[in-house]
Amino acid sequence: MILEEISRQRRWGCASAVCKEWHALIAPKNLNRLELNRASAEALKTIILQRHLIRRIHLNIELPSYACRRCQRVSGLWEPAKLIKKALRKLSGALETWEPTDRITLELNVYSPSDPDHWFKIHLYGFNHEDDGNLLEKQKTWDDPKHGWVKGKQVTLPNAASILQLFKTISPEIAAGAKPAQVPAIKGIVIRRQMRRRINPSTLCILLERFPNVESIDYEPWRVLCHSLDENGLIYGRHDLMMQVLLRKLPQHARSVTIFEDFNEQTMEAIRNDMDPSIISMSMQIETRRFTRSELGEAFAVKSRDLEHLSVAFMIDARDFLRSCKMLSDWPRLRSLILTAPIMAKGSRDSISGLLVNTGEVAQQMLHLKSLAIWHCSREKACAVIFHKNEREDRNGHDSATLTWRGTCDFDFSKEVVETWQKVVCTCNSHQGCFGQCDSHQLLFRIERVEDEIISHGDAIHHLRLPDGVIDPISLRQIRQEGTLQREAWAVEAEPSGWT
Repeated sequence: MILEEISRQRRWGCASAVCKEWHALIAPKNLNRLELNRASAEALKTIILQRHLIRRIHLNIELPSYACRRCQRVSGLWEPAKLIKKALRKLSGALETWEPTDRITLELNVYSPSDPDHWFKIHLYGFNHEDDGNLLEKQKTWDDPKHGWVKGKQVTLPNAASILQLFKTISPEIAAGAKPAQVPAIKGIVIRRQMRRRINPSTLCILLERFPNVESIDYEPWRVLCHSLDENGLIYGRHDLMMQVLLRKLPQHARSVTIFEDFNEQTMEAIRNDMDPSIISMSMQIETRRFTRSELGEAFAVKSRDLEHLSVAFMIDARDFLRSCKMLSDWPRLRSLILTAPIMAKGSRDSISGLLVNTGEVAQQMLHLKSLAIWHCSREKACAVIFHKNEREDRNGHDSATLTWRGTCDFDFSKEVVETWQKVVCTCNSHQGCFGQCDSHQLLFRIERVEDEIISHGDAIHHLRLPDGVIDPISLRQIRQEGTLQREAWAVEAEPSGWT
């Protein structure tokens, strides 16, 4: 019991060297998650006997410090792509001899110590001091007028140049060059929203070629701030097209895909207000709302037939996904599906009911489905419908499932919705015009009202109690913390139009 408590404490890793008994308990927890930087990535070569204990490698690539134009200092010249490329090459070289059975998840993060030093003090980047629980108290002491902060309040919004510096797209050069070493031991890739620099889908696609055995991808990109119009005059065209290519190139053995497109309404409004109108032309648009494309929804629908889990937040509209699914068949593996649909937070009762009927009709074809959620949120509003099929039979040996409406507004299931979803659970009596549940399959319908305050989309996810797999738990905590910090810091009101 004492050793268990010691092993849970920070900075007690050295205790594993005390004796064999301590080593047996503490070493697996020491090595379960390794945090590496650019310099230490090659050290993995020296780990031989304990490779089987490592389950997660966090590659933390630190970029040099930088200044902004308000600091009246000149930053040194450095090329982030070269630094990132070198770190990835070191890591790949160190891991190339590791066996596929090692089943390692690689988490990639890129940051600069200067990120919170200028305008973006309430953004969280995964630093250790962010876990001390006193962020609101610390915020009250921030006094940096040059960067818009006076006595803990943000009196001036960041300028466009600073925003674009933080959310800069990383050059595809990081994955280019001579053929890199392949790493069969990497089975999962994680890029969380704390990495503000953007690795776009095409660059991620090239990176994945290094990891031929990848089975899961957790990708939390930030919403594109400035968009080039495609040949049809549509925004998001190029970015969404890259995402479609990534989906087509994912290996057939990939089983889990989680995409969470994050956003910050204050940041988007700030960049829109600060940009010179003469720069915004017919070839460039700055939008604070997400416009989804049906082609991308179709691409996710096609890929879902290979997966066990799929979650896509804000990048597509569930209606496009479901429309495409009706032209498909056979989902031999899919057990978990989580999608967003703006209509859930803004639509009428009839339009939402229509969506739930369509969802139920598609779910009838997904024979192994255990969990499904369609959700969305807007300012102070959040709604979800959640289907859950119990893994175990009840005490009477019957299968059971629930369909739950959970939200900040009232709703009731229409007769058509009820009948459609009963067929998802049981088709025993759905022939020759006869309909009803048999005794062996039970579906319960629930309506649950959310009374909690919705400050951010992180709060929406938390209070809707969505199934696992929507977003990384650490990312969810960061969004909720940032929402609270931002509300306390707003001395300047930005129109919160980032909600889709």
